Amino acid sequence: MTDNSIIFAVFRRHKIRTLFTVLSVAVAFAIFLVVAALQSGFSGLLNVAGSQRLVVFGESLALPLSYADKIAKVPGVKAVSYGAFFSGFFRDKFVGGFAVPFPRNLVVDPELKLTAAETKALLADRQAAVAGADLASQMGWKVGDTIALTRGLPQKNGSSTWYFHLVGIYKSDRPGLQQDFNVHYAYVNEGRADLANKDKLGNFFVYIDDPRHIDSVSHAIDALFATAQPSTTTFPELLLAATVVKSYGDIGAILIAVSVAVFFSMLLVAGNTMANSVRQRVHEFALMRAVGFSRGRLAGLVVREAAFVIGSGAVVGLLLGWQVCRLMLPTLSTVMPYFLAVGWQPFALAALLVVFFTLLIGILPTRRATTLAVADTLRRL
Repeated sequence: MTDNSIIFAVFRRHKIRTLFTVLSVAVAFAIFLVVAALQSGFSGLLNVAGSQRLVVFGESLALPLSYADKIAKVPGVKAVSYGAFFSGFFRDKFVGGFAVPFPRNLVVDPELKLTAAETKALLADRQAAVAGADLASQMGWKVGDTIALTRGLPQKNGSSTWYFHLVGIYKSDRPGLQQDFNVHYAYVNEGRADLANKDKLGNFFVYIDDPRHIDSVSHAIDALFATAQPSTTTFPELLLAATVVKSYGDIGAILIAVSVAVFFSMLLVAGNTMANSVRQRVHEFALMRAVGFSRGRLAGLVVREAAFVIGSGAVVGLLLGWQVCRLMLPTLSTVMPYFLAVGWQPFALAALLVVFFTLLIGILPTRRATTLAVADTLRRL
């Protein structure tokens, strides 16, 4: 009989107990990955936001489009962009994105990367559109498709269906962008039926030539419109992101506290399971020692049993957590565009936690299995 067959015989003997222990570990690691994704989302707002971008707001919700050319003439401004939220449904699936001014938007938002051919096609066609890789994959789109979005903005011709030519699918360092569908602002602005909101925007995005000039450029923009109606308020994008994060409280402390509480509960369940498993099998361990099993081999059996429980639970939990994150992404991507920007670090940390928890819950049962008095234990059979 091999060591593995001995371990799996124990699991088969207590199937329900093993199942619930593995599930408790899986839930802990699933929550861990979701927490890591949330932490990534909040951190991304601060760390990925461009240090060379400014956001210009108006006292009212609408700023005239004519402000863009005036802002572009402010010393230190490299490019000015803007965006109007644009949405619709593709075969009953919601699609959200922005109507933006190309090509200036490609300068202000360099994270949106297109090939030279895609850029050329985008600029040559007023009905052209580009989609993030995640959105295109979700919708089954490919370059060259004609996309019909229904239930969009009412058009002057009475229709609410907009047609676009997909000329590019992009990947971005900002994962939130990969869910966007970007179209030409001029095309949407000219075709909309709501004339009251034509040539009006919520804000402008300004890309400056040097991050060291961010304060002076901000003040210069606001001074330019100090006597205008509406006047403007300009913030560095980094400061705006920090304000959003702080509005949620001390996110880092909250997420760490949740993770600690979840893993502590998991340790109690898994540790209790391992302790009971070894206590119920002391006579079997005594027999093994009597027939020649070394203490090291017994220790290996107990540790591998613990490793299987923690490891299999961790794998199931990480897969479950990843699926939960994918389900949450469409909802949270508008609030936290960097949600799910999870690299290899959480998975590496999860692997280290598996090793740590295996040793932690296995150390006492291992000691009991390897130090028992063989003769006294066998007499009690």
